[in-house]
Amino acid sequence: MAKQSRLVLKWAMTHAYAHLSSILPSMPQAVFVKDAHSRIVMMNAACEALWGVRFEDVAGTDGGGQVRPEELSAYQARDRRAFDTGEVVVVEEPLSPTGLNETRWLLTHKRALYDAEGKPYLLIGSCIDITERKRKEAALETTLRQTREIAGHQLSAMEGHRRRLALEAQDHLAQNLAALKLDITMLHARTASRQPLLHERAAQALATLDDSIDAVREIINQLHPATLELGLSAAIEWQLQQLEKRHGLDCRLLVRRDGAVLSTEYASALFHVVRTGLNYVCAAASCVQVELNLQSEHLAIVVQSDRPPRTPSAEEALTLQAMQERLGALGGVLHITPRSLHISVAT
Repeated sequence: MAKQSRLVLKWAMTHAYAHLSSILPSMPQAVFVKDAHSRIVMMNAACEALWGVRFEDVAGTDGGGQVRPEELSAYQARDRRAFDTGEVVVVEEPLSPTGLNETRWLLTHKRALYDAEGKPYLLIGSCIDITERKRKEAALETTLRQTREIAGHQLSAMEGHRRRLALEAQDHLAQNLAALKLDITMLHARTASRQPLLHERAAQALATLDDSIDAVREIINQLHPATLELGLSAAIEWQLQQLEKRHGLDCRLLVRRDGAVLSTEYASALFHVVRTGLNYVCAAASCVQVELNLQSEHLAIVVQSDRPPRTPSAEEALTLQAMQERLGALGGVLHITPRSLHISVAT
């Protein structure tokens, strides 16, 4: 009985080989067949052209000497996966045949065949040349990387310009206004009893000066808050204090880690992103929380509130898009939920 079963199995395998041999040559797609030991037993003309080898040169071998050793090892590992799992293995893989002096990229499908006893005896594979697509993807990635680098340089220049403007405003405009306020304060004090009209005008001038000084301080803080010189955490804490003071919000800052060392320009760029995010989540909210996890290799910032869940308006959508683009220039990503913004940046 066992002998008869082996004869039936041998006949079935021989029949399968003959069937495949009659089909493969007519197929336009590159097709190859290997045995259970990853030795090449069949290959059609399309596969010969794609691999850059002749079937008679590799028949009965595993392809060693025709491709790079590391590629051959990867091919055989995928063969074993197909044999072991019984699944169709689909993979994009490089091919560097010695006869072509170039690297091609293939989209390869591999499927194992099993005999009546459940043992693998053939591996049928097909290949599609995706070299041109991979080249375009590589060119696109290069372009995107260059675009991000240019955007990063522009962002750095813009943040540096903001800082310089803020420092110049602080050194000149703010100081001049403070000196002018001192002079008018003295004038206001000296005219109290003798020149009531001038005293009144001096009081009005002082009120105008106070408004102007507040406006200049706000402009300076919009450009580059002085607290940024103390670090990103300090600047965000200051911003939350301003929200509490102006809008009566319950603002909380949770700092899990604060070990990242950031340049002033980089910290400023992230601060402006966080401030924009705060403006977004504060709408119709009563409580706001910012969570910071600033590690040397990765920055994670979560801005959340108790605002009612709703679809962003057209203006808010543009704001969020601008945040995403700004973060992209920093190498980061933005994840948006109805009540929170998750900022992630690899440093």
